[in-house]
Amino acid sequence: MKNKGSRLRAALLGLVLAAGLAAGCSRDEAATGGGRTVRLAVAPDYPPYAYRHQGELTGIDVELGALIAQEAGGELRIVPGDFSELLELVRQGKADMAICALAVTAERREAAAFSDPYEFAGQTFLVRAGENIRYLTDMRGKEGFRIGAETGSTGFQLIDRFLGETRLPMRLIGYAGNREAVADLLEKRNDAVILDPLVARCLQMEHPEQLEILRDQLNHEEFAVAVARREPRLLAAANRAIHRLWRSGELRALQQKHIRQSMKRGENDAP
Repeated sequence: MKNKGSRLRAALLGLVLAAGLAAGCSRDEAATGGGRTVRLAVAPDYPPYAYRHQGELTGIDVELGALIAQEAGGELRIVPGDFSELLELVRQGKADMAICALAVTAERREAAAFSDPYEFAGQTFLVRAGENIRYLTDMRGKEGFRIGAETGSTGFQLIDRFLGETRLPMRLIGYAGNREAVADLLEKRNDAVILDPLVARCLQMEHPEQLEILRDQLNHEEFAVAVARREPRLLAAANRAIHRLWRSGELRALQQKHIRQSMKRGENDAP
């Protein structure tokens, strides 16, 4: 009986220790984000930040998202959406972060936490070639001039505020995406499109004989990763990844890679 009781106590002790180790592993996994899925909200037609190349979704922001997920100990899953709804996907808990050339603004900080910047930029314009529009001042003298902008973008907000303050005889037209705005520009349903300079360059290269980029840069912006406020560890992982990429020079290389790749006409497939 004594031996049997000893064996029973040993078995029970083993079960307790195993349970404790399992609980400890679970806590460690939760702390590091191990094995989790990191959901990235992105607009899938936003070259060079997000676009299709040889049938695969890629881009500066897609690769950055994958590196952040890896830093957080997880794997990336894409949650596609229109640009104007990306922050709302994060706020509603349908995505953990959003990366899509998102300029940091006070209004956007109300919807999500933002990482340190990974790029610095400013808004510019695409116009039709041969119409002698080189600067913003050239637009002001044109009665009924129409400017297209992606709804929810800082470009849209910038022009909306500008027209409200100046009351110039110009009209702002909102679009779900930049490509729709550029299509209308080519068809003369608007007269200029405001957008991020790298996006402008990539879309201009698809129609090099028909489109030009304005020489003005209207403002200065910081692009950063929007992270759900319930995910402080993911925000920390994003900052670690961004700092490492800045220090190593990999971020610049990543940008140059996708600028070259997305500017190759015919290689970035339509979504």
